[in-house]
This record gives sequence, C-alpha cells and structure tokens, in this order.
Amino acid sequence: MGLAEKRTAESIKTEKLPAFEAKLKDKAGYDIKVDINWDTFTAYDQYPLSRLDIVFDDLESFVKKICSDDMGKEALQDKMSTIQLTNSDNNDDVKMELKDKTLALTVQLVQGSFSSQTDSQIANYVEALL
Repeated sequence: MGLAEKRTAESIKTEKLPAFEAKLKDKAGYDIKVDINWDTFTAYDQYPLSRLDIVFDDLESFVKKICSDDMGKEALQDKMSTIQLTNSDNNDDVKMELKDKTLALTVQLVQGSFSSQTDSQIANYVEALL
C-alpha cells in the first residue's frame, strides 16, 4: 500500500464512513457498525477504495428497503448489527452471508471488472432470513 492508498483509506475512515453509518442509523433506527477489511481494499491501488461509494449506496438502499416499516426495523435489528466488507481480486469469492448478527459481504472491486451485490440482491437474501 502506497501513500496515496493510505490517504484515501484515512479519508474514508474519518469522513465517509461516519457519515455512512449515520445514514444507516437514520434508515434503520439503530446503530449498524460497518467493518471494512482495509488490507483487502488497499492492497492494489486507489481504485477499489473509490468504488466503495457504490457499495455504500447499495447498502444504504438495502437497509432502506428492509426498514420501510417498524416490523422491518425490528427484524433487522434482531438479526444484524454489523456489516463486514472484504475485497477480493477473484470474482469467484464474491458472496454474502448473514451469521452471528454480521452481514459479511465479499466484493470484487479490483481490475477492470466490478462485482458486488446489488441492493435488491442483498435485501432479498437478508429478508428471507428475518
């Protein structure tokens, strides 16, 4: 990881991430911690870090869909308190799992391709488990 990646990651940690978690709290009615495996995002270059905005938008939209009413908010709060993000350079690693109150998402934000779960895919997966 070079200086540019370190600066970008630090900016996300101190500015974008707190604002994103505040948006999630606003939509869900409770705190949702976002845990980013920084080593998997900064191991390449700045490009995967710049794509985190897309992932954040999909996650915010997913939470909004589930938490459209009190029933959804309560159900999500019972099952999820953390979102864990991991990046991979292998498209076959892209997956999602809700376990132990953690929604673990592995995305592929490196190279020329881009693969992550859409808001609807995440909402459909999680809603089925609530």
